[in-house]
Amino acid sequence: MTQAILRGLATLVLGLLLPAIAARAATTAAPAFTALNKRVIDEYVLPRFAKLAEASGGLARELARTCDGEAGALSATRKSFADTALVWAQVEFLRFGPMAEIGRAERFYFWPDPRGVTQRQVNALIAKRDQSALDPATLVGKSAAVQGLGALELLLYDDAHPVTGDDETAHYRCRLALSAARSMQRQADAVVAGWQGNEGWRRRILEPGTAGGPYKSSEEPAADFARALLTGLQMIQDRQVAPMIAAATSSLDRAPRLPFARAQLGARYIAAGIQSAKALYEVMDLGHGVPKNKRWMPRWITAAFGRLANDAPAAVEDIGREKPAEDRARQLRMVRFHVENIRKLVGRELAPLAGLTIGFNELDGD
Repeated sequence: MTQAILRGLATLVLGLLLPAIAARAATTAAPAFTALNKRVIDEYVLPRFAKLAEASGGLARELARTCDGEAGALSATRKSFADTALVWAQVEFLRFGPMAEIGRAERFYFWPDPRGVTQRQVNALIAKRDQSALDPATLVGKSAAVQGLGALELLLYDDAHPVTGDDETAHYRCRLALSAARSMQRQADAVVAGWQGNEGWRRRILEPGTAGGPYKSSEEPAADFARALLTGLQMIQDRQVAPMIAAATSSLDRAPRLPFARAQLGARYIAAGIQSAKALYEVMDLGHGVPKNKRWMPRWITAAFGRLANDAPAAVEDIGREKPAEDRARQLRMVRFHVENIRKLVGRELAPLAGLTIGFNELDGD
């Protein structure tokens, strides 16, 4: 009888204490997630989208000079294009908030494009001299494939049909490129504006639980940031490194389909993506406070990012050079090894240890 009473009292005490302990833990965790979210937004997200708006605005201005026939403007335009593409590499995996609206990510860069949709649809516009496509406000309502960086790369890096030519087709191609650049600038400005103000995403994230808001707790956007990091790493692994390994080990002599290959930005593009993923990992500080037996994980991740900063661009640079295929494949497999294991350690170990529930990322199901 006494034991039954004691067990009953123990159960009662636990029933009273556990909710209080859970509530205290939640109260302690909420400020930590709020500080993390503020740090990521202010130190990482907003500066990079501001750079994208600035770069795309510069590209539009240089294209206007090119279409006006100014000498040397095409060279400056291509430099501005490269600058914009490399800034895009830093944000392409941040697909929540304003970027999730109206399919903006695809409007900035329609990729991957294994069937050559961009080439076909841009050629169709040129063949018809579609005047509506020359208005950025109208172009944004058309297929994502004829907008943004993919269409611009086709138009700016076609030496057989330069936008600086004197014929009517060249004039149309240049004005189409200008329309695409201006449309992209508008989209970049809209993303920056979408983070700001009383109704902006910054406030929605830092003040979760408001009526109609997308987040109920500060943990949810923190998990979105971690999910974005995993998405960025998976993009590097699946869309850049894997095609290069397949090409290096194939008996067929053909170049892999890589982002911005026509503009020869492959090595710089993968380097920019890795640098940005590293910066997001560091600003989230996911390695802070891990148990003693797990401390090797953040140390290994830091070292792996350091290796990738050197090895990945070198591996991509060598794609078009004379080098034994097996040596190239081995180098690329090492890049894949580091990217894949950073992703696994963050997703399966560090994020859960930080109290973040990841679930599916942006690319799951692609």
